[in-house]
Order: sequence, then structure tokens, then C-alpha cells
Amino acid sequence: MFSFWMTLVLMVSAHSSGLSDLPVAQMPQAGAWSAATAVQEFDAFLQNWRGGQELASLRHPLFDLTRVSGGAGDVQTIVFSGEAHGDSGEVTLMFYSLDGDRIYLPPGTVSTARVDAKQRKFHIAAKIPRVLQGRTGVVQVTFAGEKRAAYLLKVQF
Repeated sequence: MFSFWMTLVLMVSAHSSGLSDLPVAQMPQAGAWSAATAVQEFDAFLQNWRGGQELASLRHPLFDLTRVSGGAGDVQTIVFSGEAHGDSGEVTLMFYSLDGDRIYLPPGTVSTARVDAKQRKFHIAAKIPRVLQGRTGVVQVTFAGEKRAAYLLKVQF
């Protein structure tokens, strides 16, 4: 897991120095990441999102996240809505603990959205892993196509 975060730090460093043309989501808030020696930055810290929360500040040239909410009838589901800006790709999400460990999602508990020039709006949902219920964790929402971008969101489940 440490290698994932180290790769992310190197990608951000390469992007900042002009060595890479990979787009990286803007990350205005910072928080300490206890498992790594570097400081991990978050795009947002989401609390009280179950009833619905607009995400006005999460804008990127590849895709925007516009809203987060709980699933209809199932309080243990998180749903993200957004809009891509015309590039073809997939929007996915993954969960992590605050220690940086990726949390396994059984098949059928997370959705993936395909977007392109015609289908720009998307909704992706996932059942919140049991290990994160009632705790704080991290959700990574990723656009992956010819180009790649991701939002890292600290979420109080």
C-alpha cells in the first residue's frame, strides 16, 4: 500500500515540475496521513452527507463531482453524481482506511460509470464497507480514460 501512495506523491511531484502531462485533481485541504511519511492532501472532508450535499468546489478539466448522498432506502450506501467534460472513460471509486490500506469491495457492491461525449452525467454508488461504518475513511473517485484524474475525499461514515 505504501508503494501506491509513494507513486501518487511522485506523480504529483512530476506534474508540479512539468515532467508529466497527467492531470491531477486540485486538492485545497491538507490532512496528515499516518501510514506514510508524506502529508496527504484531500479534496474535501465530507460530514453529514447522507441527506445530500452539493460539491461545488470539486471541479477538474476531465470531470466534476457535483453531489454526494446516501442511497435511497439504504443508509449504508454512498452515491456520487457528477459530469464528465467529453472525454471517454470510466468513473470508479475505491475505499481506503485512514492508515492507507485499500479496503476490499465484494463484487456487486460498487458501480462503475462509463462516460463519453454523449453520456456526460454519471452516478456511481457503493455499499460502505462494514469496517468503515461509523468511522472515518477515504474514498477515491477516479476518472480513467486516455487521461486520468482522481479526487481523494475524507469521509465520516
